Amino acid sequence: MKRFAPALAVAILAFGLPARSPSQTTDSVPVSVSAEGRVTEWVYGLRIPAVRGLPFSAKAELETVSQLQDGTQITHKTYNLDARDSAGRTHNEMRNWITAEGEEPKLTRVELYDPATKMRTDLFPLSKLARQWVFSAATQTAAAGTAKPETTKEELGTDTMEGLPVKGTRVTQTYATGALGNDRPLRIVTEYWYAAELRLNLLTKRTDPRYGVQTVRVTELERQEPDAALFAIGDEYKVVNEAGPTLLAQGPGATDERAPDRAATSAAGASSGGLAGIARPGVGGVTVPACVFCPNPSYTDEARAAKFSGNVVLQVVVTADGRAENISVVRKAGYGLEQSAIETVKKWQFRPAKGPDGKPVATVVPIEVTFRIK
Repeated sequence: MKRFAPALAVAILAFGLPARSPSQTTDSVPVSVSAEGRVTEWVYGLRIPAVRGLPFSAKAELETVSQLQDGTQITHKTYNLDARDSAGRTHNEMRNWITAEGEEPKLTRVELYDPATKMRTDLFPLSKLARQWVFSAATQTAAAGTAKPETTKEELGTDTMEGLPVKGTRVTQTYATGALGNDRPLRIVTEYWYAAELRLNLLTKRTDPRYGVQTVRVTELERQEPDAALFAIGDEYKVVNEAGPTLLAQGPGATDERAPDRAATSAAGASSGGLAGIARPGVGGVTVPACVFCPNPSYTDEARAAKFSGNVVLQVVVTADGRAENISVVRKAGYGLEQSAIETVKKWQFRPAKGPDGKPVATVVPIEVTFRIK
């Protein structure tokens, strides 16, 4: 007799990342939690300045390697496809980690930027929404009390990558004891290999004792005009024009995929106005929350009878003490699975995000819960 049980996959998306200029867009890989509670960290992707006359397309290979206290080494990899056209428009992707050899990682977000109009567009393939706004420099305000490290730079000489000359620089940031809650000086070392002909880093290697070694490497570089379709919004997307990135008071990395017509169902009576002041992971130095106790949701009788497999996407406020509150549905699956996902996520426990001062903060994140029949 076949057993029907939900296999859980969760994606807490790290949209945004630290504040940056409109000439730079950033990819990230989400924190993901499997049914066994395995947690992986996001890493930065390729940063593409929106300059004219330097078109290219390339694969950005992302890798993170961390070592546990018992010596166990954990490696995760993925890739993004990125491009810039002669007009300076940029295309940046975000994909999940690769979990099996030969697997194509799921595309979860595409960032588009047009310097001519200063229009930023975030495409969400899961919900088929396209969020647009005009970038405002006023959104890039530094967080108060941000710890500032002592920074030194070292020139590493020159090399050749992807047929282009590159210049290497090593930047060492040292945080004093107590600056981030650390009981001794914390040192982060980042190497950049910069190709001036493209105004692009072809290799970035960051060594951070908190997260291990994170590498972003440009491969399969083609210096020609990319397909114009990479910078277009597909007909299947519903375009949501935002009043500006301050609509939810969180800048260009805001993660709310809900349309203004409130088509999404709220399970806790939350309104968009009620999210004002809630931090966004990756914006202003805020880290990403991680689920540490994540029991599986239950299948409903209707879903079991239909042998249904699918996803429910929720918007969740993760409080500073690691609880899930203000849960609302971003994307439905039917068969009553939305309520099952909500009731289960209410029971989850998180390692909360931390602000730039190292203290826990409440954040709003989208969470994808995947129901799969085994």
